[in-house]
Amino acid sequence: MQIDQKTLQYLLSLNDEKLAAMLQKVARESGISPDAIGGRPDDINSIRAALGSATDADLKRLNELYAAFRQNRGR
Repeated sequence: MQIDQKTLQYLLSLNDEKLAAMLQKVARESGISPDAIGGRPDDINSIRAALGSATDADLKRLNELYAAFRQNRGR
């Protein structure tokens, strides 16, 4: 999974219910518990603010972290 500005804009275009469901699905499929990292999928305004302020450098770092997580999870 790669997140770029186009994907980010798509996510931000979703209504609150669909965005929360999408984030929960991605977390669940990745084996990440939002509770374990202090995330609150129900705090959609904060999530939208974070997504909306993400820079290209932030997205690059996110993609690197996710790739490393997936690689380590497979071990």
